[in-house]
Amino acid sequence: MAANFRVNAKEINNQSMALQLFGDFDASSACELIDALDKSVKRSNKVAIDTNGLKTINAFGLDVFLLRMSKLNNTRADIRVTGRFSDIFTET
Repeated sequence: MAANFRVNAKEINNQSMALQLFGDFDASSACELIDALDKSVKRSNKVAIDTNGLKTINAFGLDVFLLRMSKLNNTRADIRVTGRFSDIFTET
């Protein structure tokens, strides 16, 4: 478990949220992020995930995230990943 991982959620307006990721990303971090996303898509139509604050990304954590993210993609929310690791998080 990455003890230094955290997600900062910020409401931009009534229809959009920004999630900033910090620390090391592993499987438990993936679950934490999915929980934050689940709450965010219930409140907003658009969610941006900023990966610039991440230090490392564990391959298994990424696999867990991508698997669980596929279930969230069935929502009507527009979820975008930004930052220096955006290409890794959007691979299929």
